[in-house]
Amino acid sequence: MSKKVLKCALVGCGYIGYQHLNAFLDCKNTELVALCNKEPQRLESLQKKFGIEKGFTDYKEMIKAIPDLDMVSICLPNKLHSPVTVDFLEAGINVLCEKPMAVSYEDAKKMIEAEERSSAKLMIVQNQRFYPVSQIMKRLNDEGRFGEIYHIRTGWRRPLGMLPSPKDTWEDGSSCDRSWYNSKDAYGGVLRDLGVHLLDLAMYITDFPKVKSVHASGYRKFTAGEEESFDYTSEDMVSAHIKFENGMSISMEVSFASMISEEKLFTNIYGTKAGAERTKDSVNLILPDDEYAYHVVPLNTKREREFMHCIHEFADALVNGKEIPVRAKDCIKIIEILDMLYASIEEN
Repeated sequence: MSKKVLKCALVGCGYIGYQHLNAFLDCKNTELVALCNKEPQRLESLQKKFGIEKGFTDYKEMIKAIPDLDMVSICLPNKLHSPVTVDFLEAGINVLCEKPMAVSYEDAKKMIEAEERSSAKLMIVQNQRFYPVSQIMKRLNDEGRFGEIYHIRTGWRRPLGMLPSPKDTWEDGSSCDRSWYNSKDAYGGVLRDLGVHLLDLAMYITDFPKVKSVHASGYRKFTAGEEESFDYTSEDMVSAHIKFENGMSISMEVSFASMISEEKLFTNIYGTKAGAERTKDSVNLILPDDEYAYHVVPLNTKREREFMHCIHEFADALVNGKEIPVRAKDCIKIIEILDMLYASIEEN
């Protein structure tokens, strides 16, 4: 692409969309020219606040009205990721799509096939890869420092009070419908919301080994109130074990709400030569020692705004002809695992 500044749009102006909006404004390679949101009051409020002239409540009207659009961020409920992405790719517009890539392997496959037919590119927002601690663990494995990674233990557990509320109100008074997070029919649930991050990071670090078998248990134990008005049918906790053909395994626990004292986010790597204990923005390396059995090397890192990285890196790749940082053909492997985990939950 010969352009140095890309004409960009945002579809979906909720919490995550707002992070993308600010990232677009911060990026030297992007000009945010349009917003799309189904709630007119929210749309008009953001247009006015950030001086964005064009606004739409229907993304298909956006495609017709701005034929020279270069890039779009899709920040919509999970079940809309695939069909909306396909429409933009078929229009020749590069797509940055929020996680999870899709709600099923078949829907993810449609996105990849649309990219193959198009001149446009697709990137998925697996933003955990861009954390400094993640890059450290990836680099160490690429260098062979861990030896054989035979197990990864990972989790993202949230205490009571952090379950996604089915509704909210923005500062401008407009309403925000978040009910899909807790709905099975809307493809919500903690496995797709938090589990997808942990699986992607573990697979990214270990170069996407092939899955042999999975076992998972899912639970719905809590609500955010108003049970009769909203659908609380998706899982709020999942415990899973994944075995790979190379002998490696992953154990994972994710929860929207559970009886714990504080939020915990961790990835522990068990290797034959070294290990790692990652908690949020720090990582301890566990290394062998001549005098003692082992010693610990703490590495503290400062996490920058990861959505900035996603948009900056994607725009840079488009402008300078680089490889897309988070490839759809890798992310579909995560969706395939999620399908297997949900099937296991249904069986148990």
